[in-house]
Amino acid sequence: MLAGEALRFPRSLWVETVARIPMCEPLRGSLDVDVAIVGAGFTGLSTAIHLAERGISSIVLDAAQPGWGASGRNNGQVIAGLKQDPDVVQSIWPGAEGRKLIDFASEAPSRVFDLIRRFGIDCSATNAGWIQPAYNETGRRAIIRRFNAWRSLGVDATLIHGTELSDLLGTNRYVLGWMDPRGGSVHPLSYVRGLNQVALSLGVRVFGDTKVERVMRVGEQYIVMCPEGSVTARHVVIATAAYSEDIVPGLKQSFVAVRTAQVATRPLSPNMRDKILPGGHVASDTRQLLTSFRQSPDGRLVMGGAGATAGVNHAGIVPYLRAAGEDLFGSLGKLHWEFEWSGYFAVTTDHLPHIHEPTPNMVVAVGCNGRGIAISTSIGIEMARYIADRDAAQLSIPLTGIGKVPFHRYRSLGVGIATRIKRIQDRFG
Repeated sequence: MLAGEALRFPRSLWVETVARIPMCEPLRGSLDVDVAIVGAGFTGLSTAIHLAERGISSIVLDAAQPGWGASGRNNGQVIAGLKQDPDVVQSIWPGAEGRKLIDFASEAPSRVFDLIRRFGIDCSATNAGWIQPAYNETGRRAIIRRFNAWRSLGVDATLIHGTELSDLLGTNRYVLGWMDPRGGSVHPLSYVRGLNQVALSLGVRVFGDTKVERVMRVGEQYIVMCPEGSVTARHVVIATAAYSEDIVPGLKQSFVAVRTAQVATRPLSPNMRDKILPGGHVASDTRQLLTSFRQSPDGRLVMGGAGATAGVNHAGIVPYLRAAGEDLFGSLGKLHWEFEWSGYFAVTTDHLPHIHEPTPNMVVAVGCNGRGIAISTSIGIEMARYIADRDAAQLSIPLTGIGKVPFHRYRSLGVGIATRIKRIQDRFG
């Protein structure tokens, strides 16, 4: 079990449609390496790839298999920017630090698509753009602010309304939208498994079904203890995000693990495929309880949303997502729902990604806040560079200490209350 979940893949659309590859064997015995990486998701594998390209050896350890956690369970949207708008980022990190973080997030999708092209990763990648539509008047005002902010930073964004918006989305339920050409989509489990194959091809050793039980610092090195073996390394990277346990003191208390669910239909009829996001865009709206939607590579409607529960049961989210799908697209034809699955993502108090160095040469990343594909991949590049150069001033995400979420022990109750409030806000705008 990890974070209360069995260490097997859920029955999801991505699991059912990913190419089959051999599973990674467990670690048995003792190994020495430059860097031990805990977590075989986007961050961990991106770190390993970019370390290997710098001639630095690494081993990746995962309690399950690559892509078992959030990396293999999301909607597959590759989105630029952070959860916070640029002006909010600048208020938290004024001056050059804030601008560097904004630029880092702005360029994050291009790093994903460059990596896919460079290594020929087969993951149904598209770079057609991301649309954010406004569901109500509050959302409309937010759209205008966000559009103007990114236009002022040089992004070739487009404001969309009326029949143009409804034609691009396949629904007339939204009042305004903006299109960000930086965005796109991938088959997320194919992408993470592709990263795994790239890492292996570069000489990285990846071990699955290998839960890290303890990390000990002995002199200038670390010993990473696992059930059937150990790794001695000069550096350690913790890339477990929302599925972090207690190997780093205080890390679990520094964020809230929020449940996110996805639902997918059977393949749509030709008419519905031609009407729902016909240009290959992906979309996430401005509701407080955000709803994401896209077509899968095999022509299904996939919808995602988060926050209905902080537990392992996603029953509270699934009816909401299906109802949203019917509300948006039911007039086009019958939606036949086939898959439902869920997982955790990490939410930080400031809704920004964090990099920590709790002890020398141990680096921790957490808090993509729902922007995981682009940001996590990019954080891996940052981590590799920092390990190689040891220059914190070059990091796009400032190093910070591990904080604590107030009243963390009551997080499940807090998520439930917040969800109810946000549903009311979405309803009344």
